[in-house]
Amino acid sequence: MRWGYFLLILGVTSFLICAVVEELPIFFIVLFGVVVAITALIDFEAAFLYIPLSLTNPYTLGETGTRLHISELVLLVMIAVWAIRSLPFKEGISFPRQFLTPSIIIVAASLLSLLVATYITEGIQQIVRYIEVLIVLFVIFSKTTTGNPVLIRRIFLFLIIGGFLASLVGLSQFYTGTFTRGLTRRIFGWHGGGFGALMASTLLMSTSALFFGSGRALKFWAVLAIPFTFLALILSQTRTWIGAFIVVLSLLILRNKRQFLIPALWTVIIVTLGLLVIVETSAFGLLQKQDINAAISTAFRFGITPGKYSLEDASLLLRFNAWSDAIQKIITHPFTGIGVGNLRYQDYLTLKLGKPGEGVGFVDNQYLQFFAEAGIFAGLSWIFYVFAALKMGWFALKKSEGGEMFSASFGIMGSLLVYVIGGFFWVTTPHHELFALMILNIALLFSINATAEQGRVRT
Repeated sequence: MRWGYFLLILGVTSFLICAVVEELPIFFIVLFGVVVAITALIDFEAAFLYIPLSLTNPYTLGETGTRLHISELVLLVMIAVWAIRSLPFKEGISFPRQFLTPSIIIVAASLLSLLVATYITEGIQQIVRYIEVLIVLFVIFSKTTTGNPVLIRRIFLFLIIGGFLASLVGLSQFYTGTFTRGLTRRIFGWHGGGFGALMASTLLMSTSALFFGSGRALKFWAVLAIPFTFLALILSQTRTWIGAFIVVLSLLILRNKRQFLIPALWTVIIVTLGLLVIVETSAFGLLQKQDINAAISTAFRFGITPGKYSLEDASLLLRFNAWSDAIQKIITHPFTGIGVGNLRYQDYLTLKLGKPGEGVGFVDNQYLQFFAEAGIFAGLSWIFYVFAALKMGWFALKKSEGGEMFSASFGIMGSLLVYVIGGFFWVTTPHHELFALMILNIALLFSINATAEQGRVRT
């Protein structure tokens, strides 16, 4: 176990250094993969820390031309390690029908869409990722934790730590001017909306751990993560952080319990005071006040400037244009779509389609993306999948209330809602890693629900 933590520290330290100084040679990729693999072999749950952490880095394997993101490398390593640890498979692998059926339909519809796809290779790659995430990773995440509340709580803890470290990477890159892409100075990370969603979900899990969790380690990391993830969330300049607090407050109110009103009140107070302190102190002198003010005003910006359009209008205008075009494509190709993995805009103004690849724009609506790329059957199946996930999460909340799993179920449910709501404004499915985090939330909620049904969680 001690060797596992040593390797964990080694991997995290080397990753943080290379992320901040913008150096990632090929030998580091190999070394990092080996460290992740050995960590997973010794302590599989600890390796979950690398999933949110590696999402902060936009590097690809340019040396090999594979466009493999570091976070995708982590997931592939975890799949291989899980298979090695599980061989031979003594027990059958079960899969809940409410998730398996829509997953199969999505894959089948995606295969059908290849008949009209312009870029077949990209379509096949996306289908492989659907199978990898919707089926393989779901099995790994759920089978690893079902019936074992201790493992669920440990993974919950490591996800918080990973998100906290990811916030440090983002803040360091912002401070040093590394990878602050976009129309304005912001933390962009690997993907602007994705980084914001990661920070929002970490903030929700940390808040849940602080109010409802037990154990010194969980509360320690929650307290440590909250201020940093909150600041990183603001500087990511996404509207996700507004939705994050709406989500957590709604969950507290929907539970309709008197004991939840105090955490809800404290959440409002902490957020308000934290925002005032960050703005008035310019993050204790580390940042310029105009950067913080610009981030907040951008996040609350929902209208268009009258007359001449400004750069700040672009994120809203491009979505209106892209959504309208996607709807037209759905009407024109209702059953096959235009080809899975093929809806990438070369230019948001002309809406000319480009070759799928790095830096090409998406529809910025996950649900429309499914319909437009693979047809109505894939789109409806994804909606059913999400609905089943939310229903499962609600059951997990009810069954774990008052028990040792409630902190994890509440935080993970909040995290899932961030991705579900955020999916209306950006795309997660072509981005393998963010999609995997969403499915991880769903699989953990399934495990909590299944564990409660087995009588291993106090209700």
